[in-house]
Amino acid sequence: MASSETVEVVLSVRTPLLRPWERAFVVGSSDELGKWMPVRAKIMERSGTDRNQWKCSLLVPASLPLLQYRYFIGYYLESATEGPSHSQLSIHRWECSAHPRAIHPNLLAHKNGKAAREAEDTFGAIDGRTVINDGWLMHEVEASFFIRIHGKALKFFTKKDEAQQYRLKVVPFDVRFRERHEDPPTASSDLPEYPSFSSTELSVLTRDDPLFGEQYEHGSIFRNSIDYLVFRTRTVNVENLGFRIELFSEGSDEEKSRRLGIAYALASTLHDTYGKCTLPIINLQSQRPIGQINVDFMLALPLKTKDTTMRDMAKYSYARHWKQRRTLEIGHRGCGSSYTKVASSRENTLHSLQEAGRKGADMVEFDVHLTKDKKVVVFHDFHVVIEVSARLGSVTDLREKFHEIAIKDLKLSQLHRLHFEHTSAVQHLNAVAAASTSNSNAASSPRMLKVTPDAEETNLDHSPFPPLESVLNSVDPHVGFNIEVKFPMKMKDGNHECAGGYFERNEFCDAILNEVLSKAGDRRIVFSSFDPDICTLISQKQHRFPVLFLVVGATARYEPFEDVRSDCSCLAVNYAAGSHLLGVNFHSEELLKDRTPFDRARQFNLVSFVWGDDINSKSAQEYLKKELGVDALIYDRIGEEESRRNIFLVEREARAALFSKSTLASPLGSRRNSMEDLSRGLTDRLSSLAPPTCKSISKSPPSSASSSSNEEPPSNSPPRSTPRVYVRSTTMKQ
Repeated sequence: MASSETVEVVLSVRTPLLRPWERAFVVGSSDELGKWMPVRAKIMERSGTDRNQWKCSLLVPASLPLLQYRYFIGYYLESATEGPSHSQLSIHRWECSAHPRAIHPNLLAHKNGKAAREAEDTFGAIDGRTVINDGWLMHEVEASFFIRIHGKALKFFTKKDEAQQYRLKVVPFDVRFRERHEDPPTASSDLPEYPSFSSTELSVLTRDDPLFGEQYEHGSIFRNSIDYLVFRTRTVNVENLGFRIELFSEGSDEEKSRRLGIAYALASTLHDTYGKCTLPIINLQSQRPIGQINVDFMLALPLKTKDTTMRDMAKYSYARHWKQRRTLEIGHRGCGSSYTKVASSRENTLHSLQEAGRKGADMVEFDVHLTKDKKVVVFHDFHVVIEVSARLGSVTDLREKFHEIAIKDLKLSQLHRLHFEHTSAVQHLNAVAAASTSNSNAASSPRMLKVTPDAEETNLDHSPFPPLESVLNSVDPHVGFNIEVKFPMKMKDGNHECAGGYFERNEFCDAILNEVLSKAGDRRIVFSSFDPDICTLISQKQHRFPVLFLVVGATARYEPFEDVRSDCSCLAVNYAAGSHLLGVNFHSEELLKDRTPFDRARQFNLVSFVWGDDINSKSAQEYLKKELGVDALIYDRIGEEESRRNIFLVEREARAALFSKSTLASPLGSRRNSMEDLSRGLTDRLSSLAPPTCKSISKSPPSSASSSSNEEPPSNSPPRSTPRVYVRSTTMKQ
């Protein structure tokens, strides 16, 4: 009952038809809405017999000027193996618009102290846009498990079995309990109230609709060397998680699909959090192996951070937000590549990044690595070259004089103390030596091949390997960052970008994300990577910053990667759309010949960046900006041919000037007229800019999610109900 000092606020939302174990929640700015922490969100109740309408009421101070909130769909998972319940809330889908919903309780309050909305909200629809995203990993023991089946994954021992066409389905289960079809079944009293895993969802990257959704009852068609299937499940108990990969025959209208074989995988037996494994397929009738299946797997873990508020705060999210304006121009490695091309300053240094900002770059692009002592530094290549002293005789072949060493094998202090050359320096220095013996002046050693500054370069801003923290603190805050996360990948020719052991992927991403989340402030930041699984991990671990998938595509200039998702741009678009990334960073070499990948990205409302040497041409820039209308270009030597200004700074100055002018011109005038004048002035001042809109994928598929934590369960613990079965495998009817 509302008092004179409080107001009762009633919130109502219409959702899609939820699965039996899912509920609607609301999180927001008030104490009763959890102060933006989803684990303390308020549970909503169904309104009467309408299963798609959810309501809740809460008391807020009558003096509260503004109440902000978001809706999300969630469910509970059980992590405890014995003792009291440890059910924990997991976000399945949530409203991820850049800014939350807001109401003014003190203005809406009636005489009886009740503030009800005039119309119910629609889940995800805010300000005319529908922006829905998958939940992120919130708890210490929570994990997302990905299984990828692609290429020539199925192999059979007989030609008869090899010639058939099959359908695949992945079903999770808890190894501690018998499944529904097993005999005798486990007594219901032995089952936990909630399962330890979510249902498994599927994305087919080789189909027109790559978005994650429920599996078909008899699986999805898989054709060797054609189809690419990605399955995902969330769990709060990896140790006891198992998967049953079911093999069905391809049925016809007259004959239904039959389950022919099964392969089992246990998460606890896999040797790492990322890799490949081969599983035997057992025939259901003969109980003998009839073939084998090759699968790729990845375990995504939550961001390990001392400040969970930094990770889980739901007030702001820019993961799916992009304001459309004229094409942004981004400085490649600052002022451009200096070791392989001509640039005004050494690439990926503080000076280069700051100078690009001074020359009007809207954003700067740079690359980050981890050192041996797990410090985040800015540098492009995986290796550097160091000069070594010969023990016997003289060294005539410079290839014996220089030794290549990986950044990951050097501590930060060593990177700052030792003298390095670029990896391309050896052939240049050998050319110099050859030219000197023939008395030729044609060859000379370019100064920029030296990674380490010369003695006269005393300014530390010119030094290589600047810590990411220094970059975040030193570059003009109006300049946005495109941070490329460098992780070694295998090439199609069998070589590896960085041989030998590398960092574990979750640990690698955590180090970079903790640095950015704690030091970025309000800076505009976009992550990107050529490794699609790194993109997945970054988007699973946080919801604040967007992610772009960097793709090589069809190329004659570079050795393509083994991962087909980066080899084919259309497949890359499907991956980005299915994984709810912000967009794709295309290679200009392909896009200038074939715009098909760009057009497909537009179908999913994905943002399109473009990189590559071709963009250094003015004609290529004009085509990509005016004909295609790409969202951003990344190129060398920005601002050198013609002066420009940072678009974000121009917009800020224009807004400040217009508001100031409006206030001085008509202090007592009509509010309607002053706003019209303001709007007209803003249009005139920013006529070169496109009207602001938010690009987002409007269609958001259902996605499984789970969560767990060492924290105490939320005070509004889930309602108790009849225990569900321990196998959660909802299927979509054919």
